[in-house]
Amino acid sequence: MATLWLLGILVGLVSVIYFYATRTFKFWKRLGVSYVSPIPLFGSLKDVALQRTSIGHFLKTIYDEYKGQKYIGIYSFDQPAIVVLDNDLIKNVLVKDSQNFADHLISMDEKLDPLGSRNLFTLKGQKWKHMRMNLSPTFTSGKMKNMFLLVEQSALQFEKYLEKSVSRSAVVDVKNASQKFTIDVISSCAFGIDSNSLTDPNAELTHQLKKTMQFDTIRAIKATIGIFSPQLLKIFRMNLFETSSYDFIRETVWDIINYREKNGVARKDFLDTLRELRKKAENFKTDDPLYNLEDDYYIAQAFGFFTAGFETSATTMSFALYELALHPEIQNKLREEICQVLQKHNNQVTYEAIQDMKYLDMVVNGNILRYPILPFLDRKCKSDYEIPESSGKGMLTLPAGTGVYIPLLGIHYDPEYYPKPDMFDPERFTEENKRRRPNYTYMPFGEGPRNCLGMRFALMQTKTGLIHIFSNYEVAPCGETQIPLELDKKSFLLCSKGGISLALNKINA
Repeated sequence: MATLWLLGILVGLVSVIYFYATRTFKFWKRLGVSYVSPIPLFGSLKDVALQRTSIGHFLKTIYDEYKGQKYIGIYSFDQPAIVVLDNDLIKNVLVKDSQNFADHLISMDEKLDPLGSRNLFTLKGQKWKHMRMNLSPTFTSGKMKNMFLLVEQSALQFEKYLEKSVSRSAVVDVKNASQKFTIDVISSCAFGIDSNSLTDPNAELTHQLKKTMQFDTIRAIKATIGIFSPQLLKIFRMNLFETSSYDFIRETVWDIINYREKNGVARKDFLDTLRELRKKAENFKTDDPLYNLEDDYYIAQAFGFFTAGFETSATTMSFALYELALHPEIQNKLREEICQVLQKHNNQVTYEAIQDMKYLDMVVNGNILRYPILPFLDRKCKSDYEIPESSGKGMLTLPAGTGVYIPLLGIHYDPEYYPKPDMFDPERFTEENKRRRPNYTYMPFGEGPRNCLGMRFALMQTKTGLIHIFSNYEVAPCGETQIPLELDKKSFLLCSKGGISLALNKINA
C-alpha cells in the first residue's frame, strides 16, 4: 500500500513538472506562427543545451531551414522567443524601432556578478544610455590616432616575442600568441600598464583574462541559460564569472587609479574617461540612480573592455592567420600591398599607412564574414510590438519581454548574398561588391545605437598585428594544423576548439 502511495506521489510530481514545463508550448501555434517544435525542459534548445552544437550554428540551422519567412518562433527552454530572418524586420529591430529593442537579454545577479552585470554590454535602459554616451568619446578617430603609438609599441614587442618563439620551433600556436598581443595592447592603451603578457608566460593578468573566456561544460550551460532564459540565473543564483577574476581586475584598476590621483598622472585614455565620469557623478549631488552609481559600475566598464577587447581581436587575428596560411596566393597579395604601402610611409607602420591598405581591409572583412566572433545578435522587446504578417493577413503582436534573436552566422553564409559562402574570398569586399549587396547582410559589430563601441579599436589592433606578422613571416599549415578547423561547441563566441598551430617561416632569414 505504501509503495502505491509513493508511486502516486511520484507520478503526480512528474505530471506537475511536465505541465509546468510545457505550459507555454501552444503560444506560437495559437498565433499561427511557424515554430521549432519544443520538448519539455529544453524547449527548442536540446542540441544547444546538450552541447551538440553552438548557439550560433543552432540559429544558422533555423535560418537555412526557414529562409523566405520573416521570422520563426522558438522556445527558450519554456519561454517563447522569435528568430528574425527578414532584412527589413532586422532593420526595424536594430535601427528604426531600436528604442523598443534597446536592451540585450542577458541579466545577471549584481551580487554574484558585480562586474559582469554592470558593464556596457549588460547594462540596460537609461544607465546603459548614460554610460554609452560618456564612453563614446574614447573611440573617436582622433583618440584612435593617439592610441596608435601605444599599439605600435606593443606590436614591436610582439615581433620580439615571435622571433624568440620561432627560434625554438617554427610551429606557433597563433591563437595563444594573438591573445598575448591583444592583452598587451589593451593594458597599455586603456590602462597605461605593462601586462607582461609577451615576456612572462606566467603573467597574472594574462591568466585571469584567459580564465574569463574559458568555457567548460558547467560554464557553457550557465552561458546558454543567461542568453536564452536569464531569469533562471537569478532564480538559481548562478554566476558566470569567478570571484577571483573580479577581485583581481578590481584591485588592479583601483591601484592604477590611486597611483594616478596621487601623482597627478593624466593619459586621456579609457581609464581617465572613467575617472572623469566618476568625478562628475560625485559633484552632481542628486538622488537620481542614473548618476548615483556605485564604484563597481565604473570598474565594470574596465572589466568589460579587458575581457571583450582582448578575446574578440585575438580570435579574429588567429582565424585570419589560419585562412591566409591555407590560401598562399591571397597571403602573397596581401604581403605585396603591405610592403608597397610601407615604402610610401618610410617603412614605418603608421595609422595613416593602415588606412591606405585597402586589400588588408578586404582580407580582414572577408575573414570576419566567415568567422563573426559573436555569431548572433540578441535583443529584448521592451513593450508590445506589431509585426506585419508575411502572409499579409494582418499584424502579429510581439509581447513585451519576448527575446529576439538575429542569426548573424546564417546571414553571413547565405549564398544569395555570398555565392560559395564556404570560400574565403576578400574580393567580396571590393567597393563595387559592397554596393551590390542589400543592407544588413554584414553586421559583425551589430548595427544601430547598440553596435560595438570598440569597433575601430578592435580593427586597428587586429590590422597592426597582422601587418607585423606578414612583414616578417610566411605563414603555412604544418603537421599539427587542423584541416578543417574544429570550432568550440561550448562557447557562445565563435572560436576554435583548442589552439591553432601554424608554421611561421622567417622571410629572408
